[in-house]
Amino acid sequence: EGFNNARNNPDWLCTRAMAATMATRARALLARLNDPRDVAATRAVCAVLLLGECVLCGLIVWKVPYTEIDWRAYMDEVGGYLGGERDYLKLKGDTGPLVYPAGFVYIYAWLKQLTGGDIFLGQCAFVGVYVIHLAIVLAVYAEARCVPPWVLAALCLSKRIHSIFVLRLFNDCFAMAFAYLAVFLFQRKRWVSGFVAFSLGTSVKMNVLLMAPPALVLLVGGERLSVACAAVAAAVLTQLAVGYEFLSAHPASYVRKAFEFSRVFIHHWSVNFKFVVNETFVSPAFAAALLACHLAALLALAHRRWHRHGGGFFPAFVVDFFARAGSNASPAVSDYAPAHVARVLFEGNFVGIVFARSLHYQFYEWYYHTLPLLLWGGSCESLPGGSATRVALMVAVERCWNVFPSTPTSSLVLLAAHGVILGGIWTSKQPPATTSGVAERPTNRRSSGGARRRTTRKSE
Repeated sequence: EGFNNARNNPDWLCTRAMAATMATRARALLARLNDPRDVAATRAVCAVLLLGECVLCGLIVWKVPYTEIDWRAYMDEVGGYLGGERDYLKLKGDTGPLVYPAGFVYIYAWLKQLTGGDIFLGQCAFVGVYVIHLAIVLAVYAEARCVPPWVLAALCLSKRIHSIFVLRLFNDCFAMAFAYLAVFLFQRKRWVSGFVAFSLGTSVKMNVLLMAPPALVLLVGGERLSVACAAVAAAVLTQLAVGYEFLSAHPASYVRKAFEFSRVFIHHWSVNFKFVVNETFVSPAFAAALLACHLAALLALAHRRWHRHGGGFFPAFVVDFFARAGSNASPAVSDYAPAHVARVLFEGNFVGIVFARSLHYQFYEWYYHTLPLLLWGGSCESLPGGSATRVALMVAVERCWNVFPSTPTSSLVLLAAHGVILGGIWTSKQPPATTSGVAERPTNRRSSGGARRRTTRKSE
């Protein structure tokens, strides 16, 4: 009787109703946070993450001791440039000669002028760089709309990435900011300006070139020849303009040092192949084998995934290109979905990471921010275990990058995690490549309407 009286009590009924309402709202919130198409939820999460990172990076600079790696060497290298030297062979620092293109020189010369070489002021500047970089990455994810909003938090959880930005001040941060800006512009079919941004990133560090093969597949396969030529010309002219000050004075030394493809990294700093003995690591045969695997994987993915909607890379892509080249015709499918653009570029970049001969600690920045999209955004749908497997892979990768110095075991675990992700990409069905939902090229083009699909957004 007492229980029945309590149930009839207005206060108890009100509390129960409030609890039910809160539970309903919580379920609705969780559903929105798990919906990749919920623009409002994505924007809210992005705003919270950016605000939180401003506070967190400030606390890191304040509380965590700075570790000198390359900042003073960077300052010495650009000091020669500010002193009037234009011969790349004579620009040197504590760690050796300058080996980055001219974009690096201009950025760090500006930082030297801004900070006077002071480390604390440099860290404060890199807090701004980190937030801008993160904002660009979040814009790429928001444009793609293929990752649940809650997953975006994973972009901010790496201890090593925070260290690379605000405790190490590496140039990789600037290079990848330009690279992600290029991805965002490509998503919006701004090919010319996108390749300008891409070239600016390459002018800071050449790792950005890992995205060049998939970018060219998208450009050539999805646009008229005139647009493709204009975009490539813009990239080349940007590179010449950035390097003009050095090319006009000492062209040979600039090309030799700024684009030194033959450089061999020290085995001691390798994060990914520490289990390989040094003699094998530095051998030309090992480098050639990795390069062959890299090229084979790129071609395989181009055929199986990146241009599957057009009938594959062999021979459909090549045949279609030459068929359209003479008349400057548009391709049959050109309205690429922003998610497809991001997936293709991130997959191509990841292949380069897997088969890189040496990954140093700062190189983690080259691909960390692509992992959530690769794992949750459609590239690895075949991986079993749902989010638990994907979280485990990210944790394993992050753990390996935080083992210092790296060990044979940590390198093997990292290689295994990379292998699982690459295997997931290879075995997964390609999501729709276009905004109209086309996943594969129709077997009968006449029955599919016969009309060529045109782009829904004006290209540059």
